[in-house]
Amino acid sequence: MRIRWWVGVTVFLLMVSGPLFSADAPSKVVVIGFDGADAALVEQWMDAGELPNLARLRDEGSYSPLLPTNPPQTPVSWSSFATGLDPGGTAIFDFLKRNPDDYLPDFAMNSETRKTFLFGEDNALYLGAMGGVAVAILVLIVAMLLRKRKMGLVVAVVLGVAAGIGLGAVSRTYLPREVPTAINNRQGDTFWKLASDAGKRATIIRVPATFPADPLDDGAMLSGLGVPDMRGRIGTPSFYTSDRRYDPGDNEFSLELIALPARRGSIETRLVGPLNKPFYEYEVDRMTAAASPEELSDARRDARLELDDRGIKSRLDLPLTIEATDSTVTVELGGRRETLQVGEWSEWFELDFPVNALVDRLSPLTGLGKFKLLQLEPELELYFSPLNFHPDCHAIEFASPPSFSEDLHDRYGLYKTIGWALDTWSLPSGFGDEALFLEDMEQTVTQYEKMMEGMLASRDQDLYVQIFNFTDRIGHLFWQFMDPGHPLFDPVRSERWRGEMLKAYKRMDDIVGRARELAGDEALFIVCSDHGFSTFRRGVNYNNWLVDQGLLVLKDQPTDKATLEKLFETRDLFTHVDWDQTKAYALGLGSIYINRVGRERNGTVLPGPEYDAVVQQIKEGLEGLVDEATGLKPVANVWTREEMYGDFDPRLIPDLRVSNTEGYRVSWQTSLGGFGAELIEDNTKAWSGDHCSLEPELVQGILFSNRPLRLDSPTMVDLMPTILEALGVAAPANIDGESML
Repeated sequence: MRIRWWVGVTVFLLMVSGPLFSADAPSKVVVIGFDGADAALVEQWMDAGELPNLARLRDEGSYSPLLPTNPPQTPVSWSSFATGLDPGGTAIFDFLKRNPDDYLPDFAMNSETRKTFLFGEDNALYLGAMGGVAVAILVLIVAMLLRKRKMGLVVAVVLGVAAGIGLGAVSRTYLPREVPTAINNRQGDTFWKLASDAGKRATIIRVPATFPADPLDDGAMLSGLGVPDMRGRIGTPSFYTSDRRYDPGDNEFSLELIALPARRGSIETRLVGPLNKPFYEYEVDRMTAAASPEELSDARRDARLELDDRGIKSRLDLPLTIEATDSTVTVELGGRRETLQVGEWSEWFELDFPVNALVDRLSPLTGLGKFKLLQLEPELELYFSPLNFHPDCHAIEFASPPSFSEDLHDRYGLYKTIGWALDTWSLPSGFGDEALFLEDMEQTVTQYEKMMEGMLASRDQDLYVQIFNFTDRIGHLFWQFMDPGHPLFDPVRSERWRGEMLKAYKRMDDIVGRARELAGDEALFIVCSDHGFSTFRRGVNYNNWLVDQGLLVLKDQPTDKATLEKLFETRDLFTHVDWDQTKAYALGLGSIYINRVGRERNGTVLPGPEYDAVVQQIKEGLEGLVDEATGLKPVANVWTREEMYGDFDPRLIPDLRVSNTEGYRVSWQTSLGGFGAELIEDNTKAWSGDHCSLEPELVQGILFSNRPLRLDSPTMVDLMPTILEALGVAAPANIDGESML
């Protein structure tokens, strides 16, 4: 009787709890993301039979367009994906933010700062003392063993003092007082950190806005967008040319142009390396800390001259020898030689950048990059990729644990560590060609595919997330070939290149098929993208418009362009603005800031009625703006931050966000705080497709799952709670998203 009773209870419990233990309940979650994969293109090509793996996923599970964040930008949308918070909550609202104390822009995702190295200013004192004491103790021990106590005491004191002085001098010369570090500005708890804290094993590969890498219990992370190149930029290719007439023009992009003195023979030049920040820039700051504002410029010049006299370099360049014949180029760099024919790529050059004898031995600064010989006639043109941190280099924290990047190198070979891994800068800068981009894409994506296949094949994760970005990067550069209305559209070139977009999406489909197979039937398998794409035909110069409205006042007429060089190095942006007369200014990909009293350094607009009036003037004026060349309205909406976000930092978040209609985007110059030649201009750069400043509904991403989801207008913030529920982990109560399970 008792046995029957227990059998009945067991059967009842199994019936009640059946869904928890059924074969359909996921035991793990696998998310494969594709930056910029557009819903309209995916649907078109699925229906045409070009994307069979995605179509099968749709038919067997679920599919819906996925609404991106407002604004629909990569770091913004993926930050909401990670946290379930809107951009007001994550504090990642654009690629750039501004400091209201000086109006200057910086990256929104992360901030560079400094941390004390060992004992900082007291390195020489403490290390010298510790070394001296250690030597003295060692001498005393030896003396006691030899029964020479009295003599040993004298020798110990002498040698200890000498060792302390010597080690102090070495520390003062060869050790930095401070070293650079980074802070991730994204706010909110990520689903992978919550899962890890709950005992789940998580592997996170190249998700944007994850630099520095998060420490995970029994897990691993390789950071994505946000990891800089070794020069501290988002990605800086080098272009060597003997053509003295070459001019990149009004180039807003980041590239290193090196003029060669000859087109044949042995040519001595250099590879531009990283800035020597700990031993030069920080030392200049230390040496000029007591200078008054009036004396600062001269003091910094004198400090640089003193460091130059001491042989401390501001930049760690490497000598490069180019030997050019009529048929080949041989490059010699970092102790390696390689000969290239036109169109050929080199293997990876693994490069050591000498800092000093001690640093080079204890923690070498290593990087990697590749050459491609572009042409020999009529002029020599040689390309070098952006300089990546070597996977084995731990100068910055792009992997967690730090050994993870080395493990990936050992298992899958060398790979790019830079966050913006594909070179989208060369084509818009006017050198290289589409083949350069496509070959770079092929090499780069292949390595990340190897990582995915190897990691998923091990099947030892509860949570696996990997983001591929090639669908976004090719959209930026190749959209001109798909849009007959684009200023750059050429039927002949379109015939040659337009098929590359479909090839990229078919590669996405292949990755999805392989990942789903490796994930196993027990996994909840999700495919998503952060936003879609549209054409970028014309750019709007919002600062020009603000000047026309009398809201932005100039001291003199700008004649120079805003560039990434000014953003990263010289910092001479907004130099023409009269802040004491200005009421509003534009910066970033659609952000407008009110020059508000009590917030901005030279605020002119009082909170209350005056602030509301300026906001209303901008909103009504831009929403009513008509492009005289087309008769179209370039602005869809001017959003206030209160309309977009539930909560936000009022000192950080822009007062207004201008969204564009199809075909329009914020201009290149406005994005850096600059001014254009006209209010609305044709976009004649190869960067011909975009999404960053459009109305979110116009550029929707994709959401697939191998299980049915509740798909009632899903948004990026809904993915985080969905993933956590599938893993059996509670989501925070304050998030903006809702689970779709």
